[in-house]
Amino acid sequence: MPDPDPTPKLRILDEGDAAAEQPVVRLGKSGETLSAASKPMAGPAPETAERIEAEGRENFDGRSIDPTIDAILDPQEAAENIEQPWGREGTRLAGIPYGWFILIALVVAGAGVWSLRSMKKGEESVVRVQETVREKVEEDEKNEAAALELVGAVEAAARNYLAADTLEEILPLVREPERVRPLIEETWAANPPRSRRFKRLAMFQPAVIEGRSFWVIQAEIEDAPSESLLLEELANHGVKVDWETQACYQPLPWDSFATTRPVGKSLEFRVWATPDNHYSHEFSSSGKWNCFRLTAKNSDEHVFGYAPLESEVAKKLIALCRGSRHGTATVILSLKVPDQGNSPRGVLIEKIVEPRWARVPPAAKNAP
Repeated sequence: MPDPDPTPKLRILDEGDAAAEQPVVRLGKSGETLSAASKPMAGPAPETAERIEAEGRENFDGRSIDPTIDAILDPQEAAENIEQPWGREGTRLAGIPYGWFILIALVVAGAGVWSLRSMKKGEESVVRVQETVREKVEEDEKNEAAALELVGAVEAAARNYLAADTLEEILPLVREPERVRPLIEETWAANPPRSRRFKRLAMFQPAVIEGRSFWVIQAEIEDAPSESLLLEELANHGVKVDWETQACYQPLPWDSFATTRPVGKSLEFRVWATPDNHYSHEFSSSGKWNCFRLTAKNSDEHVFGYAPLESEVAKKLIALCRGSRHGTATVILSLKVPDQGNSPRGVLIEKIVEPRWARVPPAAKNAP
């Protein structure tokens, strides 16, 4: 099939190649076509190669741009190179879409905004923490100042109370002075007071009685045994000593009550009550009575108190014993020696006046 393109084509031949037996067309100096034999020329001497000369480009009616041999053997660099030289503006990295740069910019901007907001929130949190700490420190300082003031007031009250030996000195220091004044006069008439010198506090313990603040202290005294005191804290940080508890006031000396046994008279005594099983004489039935061993401060005498079985008095007294240390309740009981009783130490427990040795009057229980 004839070649549709009549333009001569350049072909490099090896003179010794046996496969090159095809007809060869050689170009002359002026682009004339020279015919040649189908077989290569025999002989040792190779044919002298002639230089190819082409007409001027203005007379050549072929391609508008014809690359030279140097251009074919040494092709130019690719028009786009991802390693762009420095200093060229208006260029872009080949193969990387602009969208990635926008996305990266948005991520960086978002991270900056988040960082700024976090820093602002962190600063606000630090301010809040500092304010909380400052308030806590101020509150602790106020509490410490109030505690020191209270301790000072307690020490002063204990010192003045122990040193007092007249009614004028002691009445301003005690709870309910109007009520206890005749009791103090009665007690001091039998046992004149003696001034004592306070040394220091050996114990300082809070207590709550009927919703009111009390303090139990143990005061060390020079040349005398320590004394336990119960003090009520007032609204203005003042304190008052409970004289009845400290003196363990009894309407009748406990030893006299235990031995003389006044019949038919109800008396209120500060005693320690412990469950017992001593049943005798009119109180011999354990199916009818609950028995309690009763003792008092500064006395070796004891009596047996009886409350009707399953009565409210018996139930409450048993509960107080179970809830106290060593199973012994510290109470004020109304006691009565029954008429025509035969028990040498048996007494009737009429009621529980107070579940402690301190009196809290009904009108003062709900007072602020």
